[in-house]
Amino acid sequence: MAVGQSMVIAGLDTREEVNFDDIFETYNDRIYNCVYRLMGNAEDAYDLTQETFLRAYSALPKVQGELKVGPWLYRIATNLCMDQLRRRKLIRWEPIENLLSVFHAKGVAKDSPEGETLRQESRETVHRVLEKLPPKYRTCLVLREYQDMSCEEIAEVLGTTRSAVKSLLFRAREEFRVVHARLEGVSRGHDL
Repeated sequence: MAVGQSMVIAGLDTREEVNFDDIFETYNDRIYNCVYRLMGNAEDAYDLTQETFLRAYSALPKVQGELKVGPWLYRIATNLCMDQLRRRKLIRWEPIENLLSVFHAKGVAKDSPEGETLRQESRETVHRVLEKLPPKYRTCLVLREYQDMSCEEIAEVLGTTRSAVKSLLFRAREEFRVVHARLEGVSRGHDL
């Protein structure tokens, strides 16, 4: 089930009206993967995923009106991640393989040793670039490029408008390019 096809819950009087096991089974892996990409650490991802579902379960009786479960869970998860990262002042990232190809694709055979070396270098470069980006840019890029969410879905997760997300994505990609160019310039300077 895609994020856009998320479960919808109408206003509830009690938690018992919803089978939370179904929610957990449907979204656990996706929330974990998203948190893992944001935090870059399996242990943190496990803990924050559990915290996401605990907070969601606790908040269910407070739900008024219609609730799209997927975007709601992603919002809880990304808020928890941003809070954790702010507290630490340390940002660690698991590289996102697909992100660099958006900015410059390389035409090398996938099964060649050269191709594997280039892919590893690209993953490391993405890792370094994402470490330098502000958390809001990182979150937006992860949700769009790795989680493959639409602008509308990202807007629901971040609690903003579609046009604000488009603007944020534009600025995040521009900042990614600037940081990438700066890092590439520094690495070339060291090679001389």
